[in-house]
Amino acid sequence: MNVKQIMTAVLAGVLSVSLLAGCGNKEKQADKSQPLRVATNATFVPFEFKDNDQSEDYKGFEVELMKAVAKEMGRDIQFNNIPFSGIIPIIQQGDMDIAVAGMTVTPERAAKVRFAAPFYESKLVILTPKTSGINSVDDLQGKQIAVQLGTTGAKYAEEKGLAIKQFDNNSEIIMELGVGGSPAGILDKPVADYFLTQEGKDNYKVIEIPDTKSEYLAFAMNKNNEELQKEVNAAMAKLKENGEFQKLYKKWFNTEMPNLPATTEEIVK
Repeated sequence: MNVKQIMTAVLAGVLSVSLLAGCGNKEKQADKSQPLRVATNATFVPFEFKDNDQSEDYKGFEVELMKAVAKEMGRDIQFNNIPFSGIIPIIQQGDMDIAVAGMTVTPERAAKVRFAAPFYESKLVILTPKTSGINSVDDLQGKQIAVQLGTTGAKYAEEKGLAIKQFDNNSEIIMELGVGGSPAGILDKPVADYFLTQEGKDNYKVIEIPDTKSEYLAFAMNKNNEELQKEVNAAMAKLKENGEFQKLYKKWFNTEMPNLPATTEEIVK
């Protein structure tokens, strides 16, 4: 092969690589032009919920925050309502882009999905009727306790050796307490507190669980999608900077937003 042939082959190779790179960039841009496919379980008041099963209107603090984040990113959103237990698998499969489901950051989950910066700090509590005679965790022994499948509340109950009855969502836990099927449920504090401002105002009480540490809630995405994590974190940082994040927090929880970790890596070590 002479010099001219060699140079021709080299130039052809460079051109091929350039064309492939260009195609790759176009594909990436095309992906970004598509709506963010959001997996949610719209039963977690006040984070994500609907007024009824037929409604297409998703409400809640996390829903509004996701909409604000997507707007900052220049993306539309497509919500998909699925059971909570199926959210991590569908994110892992790549069939959804991001989970907006009141998901608690844990080392076990962080091994399966990638988390954005946390947007809420919470703790577990006991929700029980005022007439149940339950006043502490010790009073739960020997009773069947209602928990949500796949949550940190369910894990805590199992670690304590409690008899549990599992449900797909918090609404079903509250219904179970209402019909007397279980004397108490273990769930997240914001859910229980919100219930006490609504239907449970006069008949239920919330009991703090002293041996549980603070938990952080965050959006989740595919483990390999570091780019999306960076984009979401940047958008959230901008919303804190312009005060929109704080406004949403005040609207839904009637309190000032606390200082939250800038990344989930600060939480999961």
